[in-house]
Amino acid sequence: MIRKVLIVDNNRALCKLIQNKCGKYKDKFTTLLAGDGLEALEHLKNNTVSLVVTELIMPNMDGFALIAHLTRTYPDIPVIILTADSTTSSKKDALKADAIEYIEKPFVVEELVEKIMTILEKESEGGVLQTFSMEMFVQLIEMEAKTCTIRVENKSTGKIGVLFFNNGELLDARIDDQHGETVAREIFAWDKATFYIQDTCKLKEKRIDKGLQSILLDAMRLKDEAADS
Repeated sequence: MIRKVLIVDNNRALCKLIQNKCGKYKDKFTTLLAGDGLEALEHLKNNTVSLVVTELIMPNMDGFALIAHLTRTYPDIPVIILTADSTTSSKKDALKADAIEYIEKPFVVEELVEKIMTILEKESEGGVLQTFSMEMFVQLIEMEAKTCTIRVENKSTGKIGVLFFNNGELLDARIDDQHGETVAREIFAWDKATFYIQDTCKLKEKRIDKGLQSILLDAMRLKDEAADS
């Protein structure tokens, strides 16, 4: 799976420089560029993004507002903050926003690229599975009461979905900016999938009311109906 990293900064020259330096890992990830938070939101709606690198001070929609949106809508996407503001209050705000990395400008671009690669590797720190059926895999997560974030790649279409589990309980499911039970049902109905397991789950609240087994049965029924039609 070729991942996508979103670089958000109104300094276009810096964005292009980072993009060029990231070229050495083109077999691992590609980069998307945005000049502010609003432009970043459009990329997020239309792409499966694995990591966001953002400046804090930007026009139209700043980095703080962008990170707040990411926390609500894309809790699985980690963030690296870039900023020239090295004040203590700014650092505290960044940490409260749950950024996993904080890099002060100026910085060595090559070091940023290495950090990006290190973070992306954590997407599959719990392993990558390709031979399990969807039904067997999900039931195994429930049986083992596993807390994790699962990225599921539909091998037929290349589509990416995300499942959030806490102690084996399904909290939410996401495809792009769509969430909830309908999305979970769609993912569970995928016939051929690869599972990338991350051994953490940033989402805490349960956003799907229906039980896991009930959603899974609905998905299997829809899958059978599609096969018969």
